[in-house]
Amino acid sequence: MTTAALLLLQAVAALAGAGLWLAAGFTAGPRADRRTRSERMTVLALAAGGTIALLAAAMLTAVLAGRGWWFAGEKVTVGIPFQAIGLAAGAVGLTWWLRGIRVPSARTLMLGGAYAMAAGVLATWLVGYPPQTVATAVLLVAVLLATGITWALIAHRGRRAVAGFAGLLAVLLVAGLGWSWLSDMAAPSIEASGAHGHDEAPAPAGDATAIPVTALRTPDDASGDVHAVELTAARHDVTLASGDTIEAWGFGGDGVAGPELRVTEGDLVEVTLLNRDIEDGVTLHWHGYDVPNGEDGVAGVTQDSVAPGGEFTYRFTADEPGTYWYHTHQAASEGVRRGLYGMLVVEPRGGVAESLDLALPVHRIGGEVVIGATDGRQSIDAAAGETVRLRVANTERTPIRVTVVGTPFRVAAVDGRDLEGATEVEHRSVRLGAGARADLVFTVPATGVRFETDLSEASVVVIAPAGTTLDDLPAEVTDVPELDLLAYGSGDRPDLGPFTAEEPRHAVEYERALGGVPSYAYTVNGEVFPHITPIEVREGDVVKITIANRGFDVHPMHVHGHHVLVLSRDGVAATGAPLWLDTVDVRPGEVWELALVADNPGIWMDHCHDLDHAAQGMMMTLAYDGITTPFQHAGAHGNRPE
Repeated sequence: MTTAALLLLQAVAALAGAGLWLAAGFTAGPRADRRTRSERMTVLALAAGGTIALLAAAMLTAVLAGRGWWFAGEKVTVGIPFQAIGLAAGAVGLTWWLRGIRVPSARTLMLGGAYAMAAGVLATWLVGYPPQTVATAVLLVAVLLATGITWALIAHRGRRAVAGFAGLLAVLLVAGLGWSWLSDMAAPSIEASGAHGHDEAPAPAGDATAIPVTALRTPDDASGDVHAVELTAARHDVTLASGDTIEAWGFGGDGVAGPELRVTEGDLVEVTLLNRDIEDGVTLHWHGYDVPNGEDGVAGVTQDSVAPGGEFTYRFTADEPGTYWYHTHQAASEGVRRGLYGMLVVEPRGGVAESLDLALPVHRIGGEVVIGATDGRQSIDAAAGETVRLRVANTERTPIRVTVVGTPFRVAAVDGRDLEGATEVEHRSVRLGAGARADLVFTVPATGVRFETDLSEASVVVIAPAGTTLDDLPAEVTDVPELDLLAYGSGDRPDLGPFTAEEPRHAVEYERALGGVPSYAYTVNGEVFPHITPIEVREGDVVKITIANRGFDVHPMHVHGHHVLVLSRDGVAATGAPLWLDTVDVRPGEVWELALVADNPGIWMDHCHDLDHAAQGMMMTLAYDGITTPFQHAGAHGNRPE
C-alpha cells in the first residue's frame, strides 16, 4: 500500500474513532431511570466502534513511522497522547453512565474525551510536523475549555458558567490567531545565518566581505558572440486555432507563448525586458538554466520587479546546451498562467543531430490546451526516415503525461541534461512535473507519428509524410504505463565526494497565517515563506536533501541555479543513467533523496512549481554564506517572488 493511502486511511480511522465516541456521548441520555436496553446497546456499540477505529489508527501510525518519522512524528508525540487521554476519559464516563452514577459527569467525560480524540486528529493540520509547543498547548487548553462548556450545559450550571468558559475559549482562539499573525509578521529568513555546522563564522551582513546579489552578475567583459533580444511584456488578444479569442499576457509574438529564444553554445545572451502594461510588474527567470545569481530574475530576491514603463537587461553565457524555458518570477501564479513564458533552447556548437527540431511548451489557457504556438491539431510534414527531436516543456502548474504514438522513441534528455544509454521505448508515456522538460527523439516512419498529452485529445501534433492522416491511430497516452526515469538509461554514477551537510525537508498543507491572515497554507518543515529556514551552504559543499511529501497534493520542487542528482525514491536507489533534475516531481507520500553540489554562489529560490502552492507559502531559499540581498519581499515595489 502506498504511503499516501496509509496517510488517508489513518486520518479516516482517527476521525471515525472520534466521531463514534462523540455520537456515543450525545446518544447517552441524561436520565438513568428511563434508560432502555436499546439505548445501552447503541451507546456501547458506538463506543466499541470508536475504540476499534482508534486502535486501527494507532497501528497505521506505527506503519507510517516505519516509512519515515516525518509521516508520523506529530501523530505519535501529540495525536496519540490526546487520543489516549480522550479514550481513558471516555471509558470512565461510559462506565459511570452504564452504572447510572454521576450521570452529568459521565456524559461530560464521554464528550470531553471525544473532543480530545478529535484534537488528536486535528494535530496533523494545526500542530504539524515538527510539532510546535505553542500550537499543542493551545489545542490542549481548547479541549479543556470545550469540555468545561459541555459540563456547564449538562450540569445546568447556569448562563454565567457557560459564558465564562465560552469567553475564555474565545480569548484563547483570538490569542492563538494573534500568535500566528505575529509569527507571520516576523522578519523574513532568506539569507544564510551561518548556523549550519561550519567551523568558521560567516561574514556579517554589514561586513566588508559580504557580497550582495547585485555583484553576482555576468562580467561586462564576458566573451562570446552577442545574441541580443528585446522582450516586451504586454497584454494582448490571441486568436486560437479553435477560433476562440482570449486576452493573454505575453512577451511578444502572435501566440500565447513568447518568442522562442534559440541560441548557440558559447553565445553571450543579452535580453532586455520592457514592461508595457503589466500592472503587477514582471521579471525574467531562466528556468533550469544555471545563470549567475544576479541574472536569475526573482522579484524581491535578486532584483525588484519591473514596473510598467521600466526595463531590465539580463546577460549570461550560453554554456549548457539543452532545453529550458523562461517566465516571469513576479506574481508568477497569475503571470505564467496568463502567458508570460517562452522557450529557451541552447544548441550545441556542432549543431543539432536531428533534421527536425521542435520546441513544444504545453500550456492551458482560456479552457484550451496550447502546444507550441496554438491549440487543436497541428500537422508538420516530414519525410520517412527523418529524425526528429521534440523539446517538450510542461509550463502548467500540474503534472502531465506525454507520448509519441506510431513509432519507438527515446528520452534523450531531461531538464536540459542528456541521459546516457537512452534506449528506444514504445507504448510508454513520460510524466513531466510542472516546469520539467524532456527531449523525445525518434525517426519518422512512412505511416507518421502523433505527439499527444493527457490534457487534450484535440490538441496534438502530427508529424508525417505529406498526405498522411493518422486518423486510424488510437490515442494511448492515458492507457500505457509510465516510463520510470530512475531506471531508464545507463551510466556510471558520478563521485561527488562525501556529504558535508544533510537537509530534511517535509512538504505538506497546514493551517497557517499567510500575509498575516489565517489561511490554508502550503508549508515546508511547518513554516511558510518567507519564514522557512533556508538551506544554508558554502561554495564546495555537497548537500544531501531529503524531500518527504506528507500531504495529498503533488509538489514539483524546483531549485534555482543548480541541478540535483537523484539518489533514491522511497528508499529504492536510482539505477538508470545519472538523473540530474532542476524540478523534482514529488507525489503524495513519496520520499526523494537528492544530492546538490554548491557551485553557484547566491541566494536561490527553492520552491514548489505548482505556482499556486508557491503563492500560498511553499517557497524557501538555498542561501550561501556571506551573500546578502538589498531587495525585499513586498515593499515599495510590490515584490512577489512566487
